Amino acid sequence: MYEGALVIDAVVHGFDFSDGNRAARCSAEEFAGFQTFMHQVHTVGESTERGYQRAQGEFIPRVSAEALASATFLESDVDIAFYHHVPIAGFFQHGVSRWDTGLDFRKLAENRVFLYGGVNTFQEDRGKIFAEMEEQAEAGAVGFKFYPSSGIVDPATRRLQTMLYDDPEAAYPFFDKAQELGVKHLAFHKAYPVGPSIAAVRPGDLLTAAVSFPELTFEIVHAGWAFVEDTALELMLHPNVYANMELSGGLSVRQPGRFAHMIGELMRTGGHQKILFASGSAATHVDPILRAFWDFEMPQDLQEQFGYPAVTREMKADMLGLNMARLHGLDPDALIENTAADDWASKRAEGKVEPWALRRAEATA
Repeated sequence: MYEGALVIDAVVHGFDFSDGNRAARCSAEEFAGFQTFMHQVHTVGESTERGYQRAQGEFIPRVSAEALASATFLESDVDIAFYHHVPIAGFFQHGVSRWDTGLDFRKLAENRVFLYGGVNTFQEDRGKIFAEMEEQAEAGAVGFKFYPSSGIVDPATRRLQTMLYDDPEAAYPFFDKAQELGVKHLAFHKAYPVGPSIAAVRPGDLLTAAVSFPELTFEIVHAGWAFVEDTALELMLHPNVYANMELSGGLSVRQPGRFAHMIGELMRTGGHQKILFASGSAATHVDPILRAFWDFEMPQDLQEQFGYPAVTREMKADMLGLNMARLHGLDPDALIENTAADDWASKRAEGKVEPWALRRAEATA
């Protein structure tokens, strides 16, 4: 817990940018460019405090479940984590955020970790996609993550492979399948580019999908990093759309002015009850984001000029963990009780581990 508040990180990843994970269809040159881009873009968002910045050689190798657990539960005050599997099969053999790493992560902290499976909608064999969804649901996935692009330009059509989620023929069968499997929480990469496309990451298509599937919940991941007003309106217009703050929440660390406008607009229009704290670790470390988010106060001039609400401790507690708990029907008191005396709590009571300590050790071994 942090200052008495339950902390749920709504997105963590077990990244594997290593050369050995390159997909056959992706050239070595393209892959190297992707590696460099990912390191640079996340270094810009990482805290400049001592120990948080990583060299590319520390960033690229596969993140182990042990290193992810250390960063989440020993190097920060996170209580519960939701792991997202991400395929991006155009670039990665085993996914950029691997499913097997997520399973291992959950084994290390079964009372603290929940899993979102990854849906590779760009496979030609839809039956294979459904089979993978079934396997992930059987393994205990409580949600599914969708990406609007494979990141690959199809050489035959010279078009980026993309999907809009208001398409009844292309997208809705996956939502029907999720319902059939009893998985009602869906998360969608939006607001931040995947390949050369802006249209694919606009959030507008999710509103029609949310209206068509009122029993499902739709998380706009990276909410507010771009398209802030569109996102805020979607939160207001339909009760099952939520703002997931992966990446965008990290703006509180090094771009607090931009963060203030973003969170202010989302809160003013959509309400703070629809906002979910998330870090995207191991892209950037969760601890500085958590501290900056908790310390944030809405500037008085922005409240007066734009009508943004003051951000109270109670609102922060909702966004940090209680909203995600309610979304998934979890009892916050039970979560606190189940984690208060486990091995991770005992280890953390000895003092926080240095940032990226285990990650650096394995990356440089």
